[in-house]
Amino acid sequence: MQLILDHIATVVRPALVNYRDAERALTNALKENDSDAIGHARQSAMLAARQAVDVLHHLADFVLKEPSPQLAFSDIDSTRSAVAAKCVYLRTGRRVLDIELLRDIADAFKHHRPDRSSATVRVSTDVVPIGTGWGQMRWGEGKFGGVEQVVVTTIDGDKRALSSILQNVFDAWMTLLGQQLSPIGGY
Repeated sequence: MQLILDHIATVVRPALVNYRDAERALTNALKENDSDAIGHARQSAMLAARQAVDVLHHLADFVLKEPSPQLAFSDIDSTRSAVAAKCVYLRTGRRVLDIELLRDIADAFKHHRPDRSSATVRVSTDVVPIGTGWGQMRWGEGKFGGVEQVVVTTIDGDKRALSSILQNVFDAWMTLLGQQLSPIGGY
């Protein structure tokens, strides 16, 4: 188990913090209304998003291949199912399918157009920094006031803040591993 916790501390958490900080830099650049800074901040947010999605999604592979007495799985599907059972929306207790959604985002980033017919993200360009209007996302999700952020648009038109998806999946992992949850966004 310690190898898993070390991997989270040295790989997963830093990627999530880097993404969080890139989102904050994007917000600050937008406030300054400097087009060069905004362009750079958007690019930085997307690069950080790709890294955070990749390492958090592939945590399942790491856990599968580093079994411990407390946590051992026979295959990747059982690993993902175990963490999916712990995945709730922003600690409300309401279950969400964000483990599957994160996989679809990772596939879109990797393949541009996912090959799986069950994928809920059609193309990598459905994950972009955009502003949203009132009521376009779930209550309490992402940045307030329509501020530009990395948003995932699913095939059915649902818009989700990537920051919330990452938070939900990370919290599910921490719960499965029996670890204390940091404040939201604290990782």
